[in-house]
Amino acid sequence: MAQLSILTLGSLQIALNGASLTNFDSDKARGLLTYLAIESHRAHRRESLIGLFWPEYLERRARHTLSQVLFNVRQVIGDRKANQETTFLHVTHQTLQFNRSSNHWLDVNHLDIALSSDATTRLAQLEQRAALYRGQFLEGFSLGDSPAFEEWALMRREWVQRIALETLGRLVAGYARQNLYDKALHYAWRQLDLDPWREEAHRQV
Repeated sequence: MAQLSILTLGSLQIALNGASLTNFDSDKARGLLTYLAIESHRAHRRESLIGLFWPEYLERRARHTLSQVLFNVRQVIGDRKANQETTFLHVTHQTLQFNRSSNHWLDVNHLDIALSSDATTRLAQLEQRAALYRGQFLEGFSLGDSPAFEEWALMRREWVQRIALETLGRLVAGYARQNLYDKALHYAWRQLDLDPWREEAHRQV
């Protein structure tokens, strides 16, 4: 079964079975797939997606454009193959939804995992979480004519940075308690790379 990988922490990277997908017609296509994957907890009406990505288009043109972009996305990710057992997208005339049961890997889904009560295991889990953070959420990706999408991305970016800083802070404290100061210092500097004005991180350093 094909695996779709969507990396959003840093530059946007989308791959199928380890091979980078580069045949999207536009950034709107990549943005649509990414938005649906992250907001997969509900179905999205086509009208709301039009407002998110094509707010200035007349309705008829916007619906046609969405259909074209959706066709491209489904073609690139293999959802239109006759032998595809499970599709990545649930598509109806009214709604679109990412299939949470499909074989996929989305990095932001692993930022807020439950942590073990065992100190050593917890630090290992925090290190795995910190390793996911290659940079800001959708770094360098922008849809300038879609202000609602930009607002959504900004809110997500702030949430991701808060989780990243909290994760790094806990790693600093955990390794300091174990007198592993080289590791603690490494993560303290990473905090300052993300937020140079973070007073707590300066104190930790």
